[in-house]
Amino acid sequence: MGLQPEGSRGDVFRLLVVDDIPETAANVQKLLQIQRKYRVVGTATSGREALQKAEQLRPDVILLDINLQDMDGLQVAERIMRQWPTCIVMMSVQAEPEYFSQAMAIGARGYLVKPFTSERLVRTLDMATDNFLPPPVTVAGPAVRAGLRKIVAVYSPKGGAGTSVLAANLAIAIQQATQKSVVLVDANLQNGDTHVLLNINTNASIDDLREAGALDQEIINSTVIRHADSEIGLLRAPLAPESAEMFTSDTMRAILVELRDHFDYVVVDTGSSFSEATLTVLEEADIILGITTLEVTSIHRIANFFQIAERVGIEHSKIRLLCNRVEQYYGIKPNQVESQLRRRFLAQIPEDERLVVASTNRGVPFIVSQRGAPISRSIQELAKRVHEVLTTPPGGESQKRGGWGLFNS
Repeated sequence: MGLQPEGSRGDVFRLLVVDDIPETAANVQKLLQIQRKYRVVGTATSGREALQKAEQLRPDVILLDINLQDMDGLQVAERIMRQWPTCIVMMSVQAEPEYFSQAMAIGARGYLVKPFTSERLVRTLDMATDNFLPPPVTVAGPAVRAGLRKIVAVYSPKGGAGTSVLAANLAIAIQQATQKSVVLVDANLQNGDTHVLLNINTNASIDDLREAGALDQEIINSTVIRHADSEIGLLRAPLAPESAEMFTSDTMRAILVELRDHFDYVVVDTGSSFSEATLTVLEEADIILGITTLEVTSIHRIANFFQIAERVGIEHSKIRLLCNRVEQYYGIKPNQVESQLRRRFLAQIPEDERLVVASTNRGVPFIVSQRGAPISRSIQELAKRVHEVLTTPPGGESQKRGGWGLFNS
C-alpha cells in the first residue's frame, strides 16, 4: 500500500526522532500521547538513516541525539538544515554547557538532557517551535500529497445491523468515487471479521500498532494490507479477542491520528458496545454513520445512542443516520423512523440478503462483483454523500442536498 507523508497542518508538528537506542522513540511517543500538538511520524537509529528520513518525511521538528554511532549528531543537524529549514532539538546524556553552546551555534532551537519527563519534553518543544513556521510543502513528485485526513466511523448500537458489510463496501466505494487513499480499520476489537469479508488472510493486525508504541510509516506499511480487488488497505482486528482490553483511549487515539496522517479516508468499523476504544473512535471521527434497521429494537437502540452521545460530549452535528435492509414487508417505513427520531436518513440501503450472503461467503464485496445491483448503487450514492458532507463548508449541505442532513431539533 503506498503510504505518503503529509505536510504540517499548522496546529500539529510532525516529529522525527533520531537516536541509536530504539527505545528512545517509543518513550517519546508515550510521553506525547496525551497531547495533540506533536506527533511522531518517523524514527531513525543512525545519522545516515536520519538524512534519508528527513528527505523522505520532511518533518517539522527533529529530535536528534548528539552521540550517534556512525556520524556526529551535530554534523547531521547541519546537513539537514542546509537542505530543509527544519526545527531541530538536540538531545544528549551530557549536561555540560559546551554541548549546549555547540548545539545552539549550529542553529538548533532546543537542547534536552536525557532522561527527560513529559513536561520537560513538551516545554522544550514549545519553546523551540515558538514563532517557527514550517515551510510550505512544494516538493514535486509523489513524496508529498495534500490529504483530506477524514475519519468515517460506521457504528450501530445493536449487533447484527450489518455494520461490517456496510463499512467494507463503503470504503471501496469511497475510493472508487474519489480516487483517494482509503484504509478500512476493523475496530470491532473482540469480534472483528472484516478480513474475512475481504478474503484477506493476514496475521498483521491493529494489535501490532498497539504493541509498537512509536508509530511511523514503516510500521504502518507492515500492518496495513492491500486488498487485491480494490485499492483500499485493511487493518484487521486483533487475532486474540482478549487484546481488546488493552486498547485504552490514548492508545486508540494515537493509532487513529497516525493513520489519518497517511490516508485521505480512514473508515472505521466499530463494535456495538460503548467501550473506551469505541467511544474514542466516535469522538475522533469527522462523521459518524449511525446505522439502524427497521426493527423496533434497532430503532430503540439508535434513539438511545443520540442521548448517550449528548451525555458524553459527542457532537450531534457529525452524526448521520443510515437505514439498512430497507424492505416494505417489515411493516415500518423509513419516513416513520425519521419522524420519530426527528432526523432524516443520509441514505437508505435496500435489503438484498441473497447477494450479501453470497458476497460474504465468497469474500468478494458486492460493490466489486455486482456494481450495478441496487444495493451497490445505494452504497455508491452514500459514498458520494459522505464525501460531500466532509468537503462542503459548514452551512452548505442543505443547498446541495435539499436538507438531507440533520433536522433542527
